Amino acid sequence: MAGSKNVNFYMALGVAANALWGAAFVVPYALHDFPSELITVFRYVVYGVVSVIILVLLGLGNVKISLPIFMLGNAISFCGNVGYYLFLTLGIQYSGFIYPALIIGLLPVSVILVGAFQDKVWSLPGLLPGIGLIVSGIVLINYLNVNASSGLLLSADRVRGITFSLISLLLLTMYCIANASFLKFNTGISSLRWAGSLGICALWQSLLLALFAYMFAGYDMSVLNAYSADRLTAFIFGVVFLGVFVSYLAMWLWNVSSRHVSSIVAGRVLCLETIFALAYGYALDARIPRVFELLGICLIVSGGYLVQRHAEAARQDT
Repeated sequence: MAGSKNVNFYMALGVAANALWGAAFVVPYALHDFPSELITVFRYVVYGVVSVIILVLLGLGNVKISLPIFMLGNAISFCGNVGYYLFLTLGIQYSGFIYPALIIGLLPVSVILVGAFQDKVWSLPGLLPGIGLIVSGIVLINYLNVNASSGLLLSADRVRGITFSLISLLLLTMYCIANASFLKFNTGISSLRWAGSLGICALWQSLLLALFAYMFAGYDMSVLNAYSADRLTAFIFGVVFLGVFVSYLAMWLWNVSSRHVSSIVAGRVLCLETIFALAYGYALDARIPRVFELLGICLIVSGGYLVQRHAEAARQDT
């Protein structure tokens, strides 16, 4: 009984992390008039500064990391932080929140597929039912969100948004696989220290992104002068919320949760990020999802569950 209560507690921490991650889709949607590069830069500057402060306060900042691990950390951090979120914000600003939320919602499936492929325990026929449900759900959502005057044709902006979102999913999948592999084979580095190291990498990468934005897009701090005080307040609140809560706090909650629950439970909980993102988006638009949207969401979540269930069953049979 006590064990069950402990599992439920750690599952609740995972749910809380996904509730925070779901907000990552809504903030750039609410700040649609701000350049995606600025949102990304300021989010990870905040995240990096918080990481430095916590590492120093906990006495972990004086631990040396070798150059190969530092370089690997930068690659992992880019995939899971600056690179992922830059393309996600671009996807949201071009196509709205629904497409990116649903595409990133495929993360549990993409991670399971890559992991199963690496372990050579998957079979395509067993994956087809789940994949079929996922594709059906996406088709339903797409059908409802195309312009009625253009039939099933997607606008150029929507295609760009979907493309950016797919790149974001690819980067986040690479992050999940590489980060898990690193922690597995480097047990001497604590999760807290590694999270702080990735935050520091995200800090300097965000500053590098700011330099590129200045050189090639003409962005500098003066671009903020074009916004009203209310919009600047919303921007500051948004990026601080992203950096402190969605980046640092959510990652800490997820690290604690994932240490105490099985991969099956973790995968199911991870699917909730999509539901939270869509719920926040519908609330922001002050509307309820239509029947076919609800059906599409249910199909996608159910498909992800079937793929995950098949992968875990295949591993148990080997």
